[in-house]
Amino acid sequence: MTGMPNMSDDRQSAPGSGLTPQPSHFDRLTGRGFLSGDLPLNAVARLVLFTVALIVLSVASVAVDWGTGEIVVQEGDAADETIKSPETVTFESELRTQEKRKAAYDDPANVALVDDEGVRPEQVSAIDSFLGRIEELRADQRMSDQAKVVAIGDLLDGLSDDDARELLGLSDTAWERVRAESRRLVDVTLANRLKPEDVARTKEELSQRVSALLSSDEQSLSASIARPFIRANVFVDEQQTLRNREAAADAVEPVTVQLLSGQAIIRDGDIVTVYDIEKLEQLGLLTQGQEMSTRLGKAGLMVILSLVLVIYLYRFHRPIWQGRQLLLITIVVLGPILMGRIILPHDQIQYMFPVAASAMLLAVLIDFQIAVAVSALLALYLGVISDLSFEMVIVYFLAATAGSFVIWRADRTITFVWAGLAVGVTTFATSICFAAASDSLESGAGAELLVEAIVNGALSASLTFLSFSLLGSIFGITTHLQLLELAHPNQPLLYRLAREAPGTYHHSIVVSNLAESGVEIVGGDPLFARVAVLYHDIGKIVRPTFFIENQANLENPHDLLDARVSARVIIDHVVDGARLAKKARLPQPMIDIILQHHGTSLIRYFYVKSVEAGEDVTEDEFRYPGPKPQSKEAGVVMLADSIEATVRAAAVGGRLASAKDTDREGTETLTSIVDRIISERLEDGQLNECDLTLREIELIRRTFVQILEGIYHPRVEYPSMPVKSAPAAPATPAASAAN
Repeated sequence: MTGMPNMSDDRQSAPGSGLTPQPSHFDRLTGRGFLSGDLPLNAVARLVLFTVALIVLSVASVAVDWGTGEIVVQEGDAADETIKSPETVTFESELRTQEKRKAAYDDPANVALVDDEGVRPEQVSAIDSFLGRIEELRADQRMSDQAKVVAIGDLLDGLSDDDARELLGLSDTAWERVRAESRRLVDVTLANRLKPEDVARTKEELSQRVSALLSSDEQSLSASIARPFIRANVFVDEQQTLRNREAAADAVEPVTVQLLSGQAIIRDGDIVTVYDIEKLEQLGLLTQGQEMSTRLGKAGLMVILSLVLVIYLYRFHRPIWQGRQLLLITIVVLGPILMGRIILPHDQIQYMFPVAASAMLLAVLIDFQIAVAVSALLALYLGVISDLSFEMVIVYFLAATAGSFVIWRADRTITFVWAGLAVGVTTFATSICFAAASDSLESGAGAELLVEAIVNGALSASLTFLSFSLLGSIFGITTHLQLLELAHPNQPLLYRLAREAPGTYHHSIVVSNLAESGVEIVGGDPLFARVAVLYHDIGKIVRPTFFIENQANLENPHDLLDARVSARVIIDHVVDGARLAKKARLPQPMIDIILQHHGTSLIRYFYVKSVEAGEDVTEDEFRYPGPKPQSKEAGVVMLADSIEATVRAAAVGGRLASAKDTDREGTETLTSIVDRIISERLEDGQLNECDLTLREIELIRRTFVQILEGIYHPRVEYPSMPVKSAPAAPATPAASAAN
């Protein structure tokens, strides 16, 4: 904006304001002053306490046994006490069911065999060929006996040289008996089903099957000849066997185990078995002992997450460290962590855990960005607690983010219902995806997950709705629902303002429109600005006629007062307004707007009047007590209030010129008035502490000009209606005759 001076970087509060200066927008973005000691001492104390509490309690959630009634035992340990079932429960025993299914799977009856009908004739033909060759060797006179022995060994593996010599030395009668018997042994043995695993045993038993009519030497020789020709004639069908085994295992019904209340699960001195551990797990009584390295690793992760949260809040949300909002964040972070230590070990209720309520509370009470960041870190905290479960991290984070997005700046009660629905839908969709990805989406699992997701959404919405108003009051946070309630015209202070100071009420309405638009364009809270402006001049109801907008045609009382007294009356409307607001229990941020909307600006009219009268005065006597605006909202309200009052006064006094009529003496255009007021506030240092940048002020200027032009645009002067003359009366018969 042309001619506008640079804003001072002096961020000090007005003397006696009691307010702590806030860091600039640049400081928050760049982290300037991080760990440089630029926080007040009380804020540093909060920083230390928050960090220590977060680290200690988060570490304790994974590294300490809280004495929750859980039992630490391991398989093979000797029980040091008798453990009884605290309730009657019936469950399907996975261990016993798996054992029964394994036995059914391994049942030999499941093996499918296939007969090879060609083995028997093939082997009989083979032994016939061998015996025929022996016959030839016996009759061959040209070969030596040793050559024949070698030839026989080559023909049949497993036949010893002694057996070969004995064959050659048999008489023809004995040879025929051995020949017939060895062939019979092969034929008879292979007539039966012979499995591969039975071949070796069958070969050993051949000597017992030889005919007793033969001599012992002939029996032994017959068995030796037949033995190499014995092989399996039955084979296993692997595919059919596998199908049989799987069918047998699938046919096994789950084994159900019932525990009665008071029934002993493990007795003192008994060795703990896997079945005992399964029973304790089903009752939720068991916690497996963790190795020290596991505890240390989880504790280290908790420390890292805690430091990340502290650094994030410090660098990007520095004002939180100077208020009670930090305690709220502490509660909504540590609460789920400590509850998660109890709830998360139970798989059946993990999806019902309303973690999203924490993020939704932060979104509706503080800020959406803080809510998302805290929900991400909170999900990681709970992921560590639930044995590094990636699934729980994703489910909790997405559900919390969805709920926060819907409920952010909630201005209607129904918004809480929609937020709960968003949490439930997100939880269900995410959990279904994980179940499908892990191939565990069995029949009925989808319905179970749906019920758990609905419970999660309902609990999250209910907890948020029931606690946000209470927590907002405790921590001095004004919610949008409270603002909408305060904006109702039937509110006692607004009702009095409309009745006792109607001019001020109308002025507040116009300024609220300006402030709402200006705050929205610079990223502030427009609803808060609108409602706060409705109350910013509430102090004028104490002496309404001392303010020109309420005087109408009455005599101006300031004409009878000393300039100092008049200035004191004008200044007192800020003090009176803060007093009335506190009495009506208005939120502190709205009281701050009342105190800051004039800052420490000069009441120029009465100051100039005193100076022109030759009185010995100082500017301090004619300045508001302040403090200067401390937030963007307060800065915008100051500009809107001053500009609207000045433009209205110029319009009423005929000093407001249109853009086409700028040469009239003593007049100003609307744009020049807006520029002048903003420049005066900048030169006077009134905007030095409200974190508004020059670019934002330029956006505010344009917005104000646009709105005010719509209010104070020139009106068309409608001409008065012309007076029509009465028509002439028709002549009567008498008159006609007279003429």
